[in-house]
Amino acid sequence: MKRIIFSIYNKTVDKHSSASDYKKEQFRRYSKMLKDRQKKYAKICDADYELFTTSETNYDKIQFEKILKAEELCKHYDEVLYLDFDVVPYTLDVFFEKFNLDAVCVYSLPTNISPELLRGRIRDNYIWPKMDMYTKTCAKKAMLLLDNVSGLDSCFNTGVFGINRKSAELLNFTDRLNDCKRILDEAMIDNLYPPEISHNWSYNNEVFTSYIVERYDVPTTNIGLSWNFIIDHREPKLSAAVHMIHCVNKNFNT
Repeated sequence: MKRIIFSIYNKTVDKHSSASDYKKEQFRRYSKMLKDRQKKYAKICDADYELFTTSETNYDKIQFEKILKAEELCKHYDEVLYLDFDVVPYTLDVFFEKFNLDAVCVYSLPTNISPELLRGRIRDNYIWPKMDMYTKTCAKKAMLLLDNVSGLDSCFNTGVFGINRKSAELLNFTDRLNDCKRILDEAMIDNLYPPEISHNWSYNNEVFTSYIVERYDVPTTNIGLSWNFIIDHREPKLSAAVHMIHCVNKNFNT
């Protein structure tokens, strides 16, 4: 079984809410440590490791590259695992032995929000950030409604993402990407959501991946929080159940 674990990194990224000066500096400071940790985990998994660089500087477009690259690598490898460069492996367990990659393996985040909170935020003119998972879920559901499909109250976080040749062919993200852009364009005009939510929708790999999976019934496995333990503004206490630490806040020193 030929396997690869890979990530993508570019020192130069255009201004973006997920690429502040602080976060970019943290990547520069800890890039060697991050690469070493991911490479060490690949060795545990008896997998090749590659840190790809990209000339693309647009943050959102870089996020598309990881899905496109994963599908490309499936032409040369039996199993492929992508890790965001801010994901720190924290386990001796082998991902490829824990999950059957005949299904797309990714963490599906529940994004339920109470009607009272929703009404309150709309009433208070809350600005829904484009990277907010509820915003992404609404965009995905609006796309699905154009095909009379009722979407789930969840959205993928693709910081940890595993596929093989079979699941890559079923996902077919590369060939469906332009259709996804067209459908989101249409959904931005024809949807049931108030402008406070829909005005910030944009092309996003997590929205499109979630849409494709639900629209075409692509088999998936939810790897759960322990394999994509997201640390953003919080500093939760880690437990023995954590396998991958996803340091969205980029506080690698802690």
